[in-house]
Amino acid sequence: MGRLLFLILLIALIVYFVKRYLGKKNPGEKTSADNAQQQSEHLASEDMVQCATCQVHIARSEAFLVKQRFYCCTAHVPKK
Repeated sequence: MGRLLFLILLIALIVYFVKRYLGKKNPGEKTSADNAQQQSEHLASEDMVQCATCQVHIARSEAFLVKQRFYCCTAHVPKK
């Protein structure tokens, strides 16, 4: 019984390492998980600004800057 469990464990480890080895891409190439983590880190570290009309906070990269004031959408930008 002990030999059988040992064999099953050994086969599982071999399969795991073979899949891990064959699944690796180029060392410089990033996986989609790496890209998602980098994007979330970038978004988490981005400055937030407040809309001058509705006071909603929005990421600086998504806000509209008009006459030194930030707006969350074009509908809140004054017409004049």
